[in-house]
Amino acid sequence: MRKAPFKAIIQALLASLVVTIYFVVVAKLDHNDVPWTSIIFHPNMVRGLLYGFFLFLGHSYLSKWVGKKYPSGKDFGKKMIVFYSVSFFLTIGVVFMVNAFFSGLFNPGVSESFSQRFYHFIHQQRIAYYFQTAMISWCISMFFFGFYFYKRFKESQIKESHQEKQQITAQFESLKNQLDPHFLFNSLNVLSGLIEESPKKASMFTTDLSKIYRYVLEQKDKSLVSLQDELAFSKAYLNLLSLRFEDGIQIDLHISEEENKGFILPLSLQLLIENVIKHNVISLKKPLFLKIYRNADYLYVENNLQKKKVLHGNSGIGLKNIQDRYRILSNLPIHIQESDTVFSVGLPIMTEIAT
Repeated sequence: MRKAPFKAIIQALLASLVVTIYFVVVAKLDHNDVPWTSIIFHPNMVRGLLYGFFLFLGHSYLSKWVGKKYPSGKDFGKKMIVFYSVSFFLTIGVVFMVNAFFSGLFNPGVSESFSQRFYHFIHQQRIAYYFQTAMISWCISMFFFGFYFYKRFKESQIKESHQEKQQITAQFESLKNQLDPHFLFNSLNVLSGLIEESPKKASMFTTDLSKIYRYVLEQKDKSLVSLQDELAFSKAYLNLLSLRFEDGIQIDLHISEEENKGFILPLSLQLLIENVIKHNVISLKKPLFLKIYRNADYLYVENNLQKKKVLHGNSGIGLKNIQDRYRILSNLPIHIQESDTVFSVGLPIMTEIAT
């Protein structure tokens, strides 16, 4: 606890030397014929030392008080206004007290009364001198304490940015962790339907599912994956759906090699396909037409709308998960369009992979 005041005193002494040097240089310029030794050991030398010492010490404690009053890093402007406003009156007070001490105002041995001494002292003071000293004090405090406040301001910004980044990372990880059980749950639903319809197809589905699930485990922890990889994975998944629904689902996926450039959220295309399967009637009488295509920098999943009643309601994971993850990574919007007959969702395609 004692180190801080001692450090402040040492810094004040060093600052006072700087102020004293200024007074010595100015005096030498005004009186070039006077020797350096006479100037250095002049009473104004002590006056300058006291100016520097008390001003720096006072500003040091003032900066701490302002820092406590406005602890937020966003209050940088308020700190500067309050600090330099109080600094002006602090400087005037220090100069007044030091000058009063050297004038003998507080000397009780003088025959004059205090009121007389005070009257003579006031008439000896020059406003320009106080203003000049205040400007010097401001320049010095601007260098020392302005830099201090600015440094604290930048540190606060970095800290807030780091905390915000940690919060976003945690949120993103939470969203990605939903994908694993969600995919498994929906895949088991498909497998359950196949077991009842055709055990042979169920066996083929299980084999292909293990390959697809490997992709899920490898890619789910990434922020973005290549569109080419996501399309290849989704084609395999669509094959499983075709295996289950046969002619009940018609798939149109034609994207050329030139169009499969870019990056997309991992499993986002698969989640949109699941969303279509979950909310639409699929049968031979009412086949589902699923179209996947690219338009400019968006990948669209489009289907004919034939809604079915979902008894258990929306799980809140599929489309919402994609929207939340895109909101974290990019300002690009997701295009959602719905008419009486068609429903489509457009996913932004990134040109650069996220770091």
